[in-house]
Amino acid sequence: MDKKQIARVWVDEKAVHAETRDGLRASADFAKWPRLRNATDAQRRDFHLSYCGIHWPSIDEDLSFEGIFHDAGLCDLTPTEDSVYYAATYDTDEAPSLPSVAEQAEEYSDGGGN
Repeated sequence: MDKKQIARVWVDEKAVHAETRDGLRASADFAKWPRLRNATDAQRRDFHLSYCGIHWPSIDEDLSFEGIFHDAGLCDLTPTEDSVYYAATYDTDEAPSLPSVAEQAEEYSDGGGN
């Protein structure tokens, strides 16, 4: 599998979802992960993206993008876990202002994320 860049990540009441720039989608059901299963909706929506995955600071949980896509049967595991990655792209020397998790949730709940 060629490297795939993550374009967006969102959560709903049952899972976390990720989509690559070329439209490949995978999900991880919260039921599989005890900390995520037992987390509140607010805790699930409080996540940060890194190069290799997703971090939920309030519950100290991490999922790798490669793991999510591997569990979905969409990629093989690699020693560096970077076959599926996130990298913010921007045109200036300053980091971009990324949409808040709440803004992302609104976009997907109203159908704008499909």
